[in-house]
Amino acid sequence: MLMCGIFGCLGADAAGGVLNGLRKLEYRGYDSAGLAAIFPEHDGPIETERTTGYVADLVSKANGRFDGAEISIGHTRWATHGGVTDSNAHPHSSNDGKITIVHNGIIENALELLERVENLDYDVQSETDSELIVHLLDHELKTQSSGGTPLDAFKSTISLLEGSWAIAVIMTGMEGILIARKGAPLVLGRGTGTCSYHGDCSHFCVSSDVQPFYGSCSEVAYLDDNDIFFISKDGIEGLEGSRIPEFEILEGVYEEGDPGIFPHMMLKEIHDQPIALTNVLGGRISADGTRAELGGFKLSPEQMRGLDRLNLVACGTAYYAALVGANYIRQFTELTVEAFRASEFPASEVCGPNTLTVAISQSGETKDTLDALQEARKNGSEISSFCNVIGSTIARMTGNGAYLYAGAEFAVASTKAFTNMVAALLLLALTISEIPEKQRKKIVREIRSLPAMVSRQLVEEDGSIERAVEILDGAKSAIFIGRGISAPLVLEGALKMMEVAYLPCLAYPGGELKHGPIALIEEGTPVIAVAPSDSTLPLMESSIRECRTRGGKIILITDHEGPITKFADVVIQTQATGNGVSPMVNVVPLQLLAYHLASQKGLNVDRPRNLAKSVTVV
Repeated sequence: MLMCGIFGCLGADAAGGVLNGLRKLEYRGYDSAGLAAIFPEHDGPIETERTTGYVADLVSKANGRFDGAEISIGHTRWATHGGVTDSNAHPHSSNDGKITIVHNGIIENALELLERVENLDYDVQSETDSELIVHLLDHELKTQSSGGTPLDAFKSTISLLEGSWAIAVIMTGMEGILIARKGAPLVLGRGTGTCSYHGDCSHFCVSSDVQPFYGSCSEVAYLDDNDIFFISKDGIEGLEGSRIPEFEILEGVYEEGDPGIFPHMMLKEIHDQPIALTNVLGGRISADGTRAELGGFKLSPEQMRGLDRLNLVACGTAYYAALVGANYIRQFTELTVEAFRASEFPASEVCGPNTLTVAISQSGETKDTLDALQEARKNGSEISSFCNVIGSTIARMTGNGAYLYAGAEFAVASTKAFTNMVAALLLLALTISEIPEKQRKKIVREIRSLPAMVSRQLVEEDGSIERAVEILDGAKSAIFIGRGISAPLVLEGALKMMEVAYLPCLAYPGGELKHGPIALIEEGTPVIAVAPSDSTLPLMESSIRECRTRGGKIILITDHEGPITKFADVVIQTQATGNGVSPMVNVVPLQLLAYHLASQKGLNVDRPRNLAKSVTVV
């Protein structure tokens, strides 16, 4: 997940550019939004506007009064330090209003810095760690030696901070923007010619990611940790001895978050999955349909087979995909493989010279996953990645691996990225494996049929989802169970239900139910059971009967049409699959259950409370 989005612009109608950029960054946080701008020949306090709520609310509140500004910065917030209030919204300004900043990240020594700022007699207006930065900078500017520049004072201020940051600063009398990055993404855009909102497009922009640059900037440069720069119409100025970032052609296109015929982006993205799967499989299955290979890795399949171990690191939905992927790799290879939550990754215990650590991340910016990769590399491991966002920090850090090609995800709850992660991990398992050719061909045939199977799953609706939602609606909690390769899948199903429908859920392997969790089942408790036609089916039947005996309402997701179905209150029939691809088909009804329950409750499906699309803080 990514927290907060910042955008800055130099050039004609800079504020209009910022508002447009913030709209495209809003998936990073939608608790509040704000902007600040400097007009030509302006020497007073910087004009600012901020509000709780969405960027659209900011546009209404600003009401065109920033037209004509030539320097502007803005922010869309996911709240960490301080509640969702106007005073905690960015930008934050110095007490005289002549310095204004926006910040994405976490300042870990905030309490120490707060004491310092208060001792310097600054009036702190918010609960945020970010506001402290502007007061510290103000102090450095006022106390620096003769001949010091704003860039020098900014460097001194940054040296006081511990934690992570992407920062943009404007100030009265300074014809540009100060920027700094450590641990939080920040990219520069440069335009020439004409663009959609600048006209004459000789300008710079700064952003949390590249998406807002499409239609505005033709070139992009990625900042590295500890970069500190001043950008102006004259170019980029760095500290003495520092490198100046190199620009490259911005490739790709902006994908608008338009749900089209669907009421919500989440539902559209669920229905995007057949196309997304086609994209991730494209070019990775041989023309004769007999082989599936995943290229792009630094290590060859032979080298991978010789590894001491393979580590998969991820967070949230990506972690559950990693659990499924680890199952595939164990199934088809002799490699020692384990999936880890990135935030709990024991790098010193599982990394070494003959290991590979693969990060899995939709955004490619997830802070915990980035930290895990850095620790893996520090402990001698090779590193690689699966990412959905081209040019993301994780993708650039590893320099090898595979893109997911799921297309942009706008709903906070990830759906199509999950299926593509699982598909890519299955391809990786097959690439490393030396399984018999007959078995390989069978699995490849199943993989080739995946888009069509998922498509049929989405089309062939018999009312079972609606009947299941009736059971779930009004429930105090729900339990998800599965076995084998479906055990990590139900974790993802429970997560989706909690994310968008706010229903407390517990997900457990079916066999573990009787070791404690079954105590939670009472009359009417919904139990969502995933039971494909594999070797675990008889055992799942036992688990389902145990739940039913104790009053549970059974919602069964299965491709089986035999006796197990008579123990269910609702049967959601899925497409018949081989063992290998069942998670990518069976996840669809889990996603639909979460979506339709949230929709039935009248909740904001695409923007659930307290969440943002990606997490760049720890």
